[in-house]
Amino acid sequence: MIRIADLKKVYRTDEVETIAVANANLRVDVGEFVAIMGPSGSGKTTLLTILGLLDSPTEGEYYFLGNDVSQYSEKQRTALRRRNIGFVFQNFNLINEMTVYENIELPLLYMGIGSSERKAMVTEMLEKMRMTTRRNHLPQQLSGGQQQRVAVARAVVGRQRLILADEPTGNLDSRNGDEVMNLLAQLNEGGATIIIVTHSTEYASWANRTVQLYDGHLVNENVTRGVEDVLELR
Repeated sequence: MIRIADLKKVYRTDEVETIAVANANLRVDVGEFVAIMGPSGSGKTTLLTILGLLDSPTEGEYYFLGNDVSQYSEKQRTALRRRNIGFVFQNFNLINEMTVYENIELPLLYMGIGSSERKAMVTEMLEKMRMTTRRNHLPQQLSGGQQQRVAVARAVVGRQRLILADEPTGNLDSRNGDEVMNLLAQLNEGGATIIIVTHSTEYASWANRTVQLYDGHLVNENVTRGVEDVLELR
């Protein structure tokens, strides 16, 4: 699904040059569950935004689904991202003025899916995430764990093939964090490719593979347990 080669991201001002990602090389196959770890400021989120086609690299190659997307325009990246990639963020990023149902429905509107099909897809996700009784609630009426379940539902409602999660458990207690990780593991079991940024070695152990990032450099990879083993243990 993903192959990056000698990827580099540099931020420049008049006086300062900051290398956020330096000569990174990585391959992620379809159906993998990969955790990216590293200290704060190591470039994890920058790498994730590039993988998610929210930004372009300064140098290097990025192949997504076999296409070199490293020099795609914003319009091209948006079209590809909309069809294939879902995002889960630490701060949920739900729209406060929209209900649970409307937040989940939003990406389907951008995809141009018709009303009756949207209704069926959102209803299915509400049931899967056990949020049917909260469908008309606003985000501020939900607990942190419930908000993150809605965020996960929004990320996958369009049957996106790649889910990128940036510290999705960072604002949750351990019980709700475990629940969110279990949801991601189940989605991976269903065929979705998952890449998660985390500081937690415990949550990284849910992944098939852990990648270490330091000062913008990918320095180490460790194969961990398969997701089937993790789900069985839980």
